[in-house]
Amino acid sequence: MSDYIEEGDPTKPRDTVNDWELASRLSYFLWSSMPDDDLFAAAKSGTLKQPEVLKAQLKRMTADPRIARFIESFPLQWLQLHRVGMFPPDPGLYPDYDKWLEKSMVLETQAYFAEVFANNLPLGDFLKSDWTMVNPRLASFYELPQLSSSGFQKVTLRPENHRGGLLTQAAILSLTSDGTRHRPVHRGVWVSEAIFGRTPPPPPPNVEPLEPTPSDKPKATIRDQLQAHATHTTCASCHAKIDPLGFAFENYDAIGGWRMHERVASGTGNDAVVDASGMLPNGKTFQTPDEFKQLLVADVDRFAEAFVEQLATYALRRVMTVDDKAAIKAIASQSKPDQYRLRSILENLVLSDLFQKR
Repeated sequence: MSDYIEEGDPTKPRDTVNDWELASRLSYFLWSSMPDDDLFAAAKSGTLKQPEVLKAQLKRMTADPRIARFIESFPLQWLQLHRVGMFPPDPGLYPDYDKWLEKSMVLETQAYFAEVFANNLPLGDFLKSDWTMVNPRLASFYELPQLSSSGFQKVTLRPENHRGGLLTQAAILSLTSDGTRHRPVHRGVWVSEAIFGRTPPPPPPNVEPLEPTPSDKPKATIRDQLQAHATHTTCASCHAKIDPLGFAFENYDAIGGWRMHERVASGTGNDAVVDASGMLPNGKTFQTPDEFKQLLVADVDRFAEAFVEQLATYALRRVMTVDDKAAIKAIASQSKPDQYRLRSILENLVLSDLFQKR
């Protein structure tokens, strides 16, 4: 896949791409390759920009097997799945972790995205759902009923499974951890970037790292340590916005396993009961991961705009700027009457001025 696609002639300035350039932009977006004969023919006829022609081409292209390239590669970029396995878990702490489980984690997230795409489901399913896609290895890890066949398949979830949506999938939970422990701040940053479309500022220099609990002191959870750390003036304002987004997933360990107590290696006393409660900057509170996900679903408009921005970044191969904000908001608004269904968003993006401008 080429990193650059030449569009236009600097000696002949114009505001929008022509039909040939639009064909290439569409093809590299959806198929990661050059246009086929049908797309070239539409460009040659000079009709590709006509909304009905463009819609027909989009429908044809999304039904083509080559759409698998988009289905596989877009979630890798959007969700930062390349980071899964970057910090291999300590085998002494997580003896059940292996490369097949790691691979299965990523495949679940990709299969989940493929299911949403194939059935044109609403964006809200990325935040909260009563189903997921698992193979026997993940079913065992999630403590779901044993599957009768191999390969990935859609399974119905119960509340006691503590899964559903992207945020409680093992791939997402593990990529925001290191090899020994979960990292609530990193989880909060990930949610801020992937779900809200906001990248928090970097921490100030010379911030002291969290230290293990001294052996003669009561066991302190990572949350306890962070809350003490966040009392510093230089840290408090950012932590107030980021930490609750990560604390919502305290029930999940470094590889995404469910737990009720946090295992603390040093210190005196018993391991503490997990506290997954929090308060968002808007004052809304939650007590559990499921309540947190419900708050996100209630604010799905915000997520939709962030998702459109991620999709446009992938499609146009450039970072969106403040000049693009109005166009992104318009695409999201056009998709709202259809419950932000994935293919509706895709169509509204392709038909937009944002997609067709140089």
